[in-house]
Amino acid sequence: MRNNRFYRLFRTTWTLVAGVCRYLWLMFRDRLPFWKPSEAEWNRAHRRTGESIYNLATSLRGGMVKFGQIAGSRADYFPAAFVEPLSGLHDQVPGRPFSELRTYVSEELARPVEEIFSHVDEEPIAAASLAQVHRAKLKDGGDVVIKIQYPEARKIFPIDLSSMRRSLRVVHKLNKRIDLRSIAEELSEFVTMELDFTREARSTQRVRASFADDGRVRIPIVHEDLSTQRILVLDFLPGRRIGDTEALQEMGLCLKSTAERVADIYCTMIFEHGFFHGDPHPGNMLIEADGTVGLIDFGLAKELPSGFSVGVATMIIKTMSGDTDGSIEAARSIGFEIGGQSPEDFKTLILMLMGDYSSANVLGALKASPLDRVPSHFAIIGRVFLLLNGLSHRLVPGERIIAKSIIRSLMVVAAQNRAKMAQR
Repeated sequence: MRNNRFYRLFRTTWTLVAGVCRYLWLMFRDRLPFWKPSEAEWNRAHRRTGESIYNLATSLRGGMVKFGQIAGSRADYFPAAFVEPLSGLHDQVPGRPFSELRTYVSEELARPVEEIFSHVDEEPIAAASLAQVHRAKLKDGGDVVIKIQYPEARKIFPIDLSSMRRSLRVVHKLNKRIDLRSIAEELSEFVTMELDFTREARSTQRVRASFADDGRVRIPIVHEDLSTQRILVLDFLPGRRIGDTEALQEMGLCLKSTAERVADIYCTMIFEHGFFHGDPHPGNMLIEADGTVGLIDFGLAKELPSGFSVGVATMIIKTMSGDTDGSIEAARSIGFEIGGQSPEDFKTLILMLMGDYSSANVLGALKASPLDRVPSHFAIIGRVFLLLNGLSHRLVPGERIIAKSIIRSLMVVAAQNRAKMAQR
């Protein structure tokens, strides 16, 4: 049943509408002077909604997992009680035993699994929306992981995207203030890239080469001869998931320093290399005992055109320094189309992108913003910054460590660019 289009649409709509009705009831009570809901009641509603989305995702898999991953990565924006149940979707989705996928893997690799691997763990070490990962040993003793795209993934995702759009339209009609349709659009834009493991292999190798002499970060080696469009074999990376803050502290790591290191790595990729890992949710980062950051899952990776990252840096720095006109000028130079009605709304958007939600909420600012067009190259940068804000809040709540580190790095980039211009 879970592969049936109408069943998936019904389950998705039912779950999302039930959540909206739960909040509408509390909002109605909040208007009454004698029956206002307590904080505990709001937290129960947040948790029940998060749990219902988690149960939907683990039951239907596919795009529903991706939807939950995006929501569960935004600890800076959504309440903790809502985010906590969804955090398991980053790497703890119930997987399938390898015995169910063995024939499929052999067919993809064009030879029996036993000819390549001396051992494959039966249970996956991670499972998510598109694929699951098993530890394995090569015949020569090499410690690797096998990333296996689900056989039905390419069929189910278009169904889920269609179901999600319909469901979110219903939710929006019930309450105009709840507009999560942008999440469905984000999924539609990026899923095609993630389904192509050949592209992911090339991206992994490119980022690994860029960081070849950098001890801050580790990228797995891709075994090209054992990889296809649906199967990836990579060297195993040690470490604990960055979202497991208790484990990191037990290892003696400083969470603030860890957040700053992540920020530095992403600034290096975006503003120096011009090619970057575009999916920094907690399930895609491992931390070793010495603080080394391991990056995995390069399904979303983006190359920026020449000069684009400098324009982004200029736009953000001028916004943070209060030069709104200069910020808008820099934004237009890289492809933003901005209406003339309210430059302050544009400033608010950039401030929120950098983790400052004090002046307005994200959805409200997007609706009020004067943006007529956002350049496609900026879409993943914006996504990365928003996910890093959520990660920062999880590591060091309320301090915007990653955003502050990014701003410091951008000031250096801007200074270097001014020096280059002066030399010319």
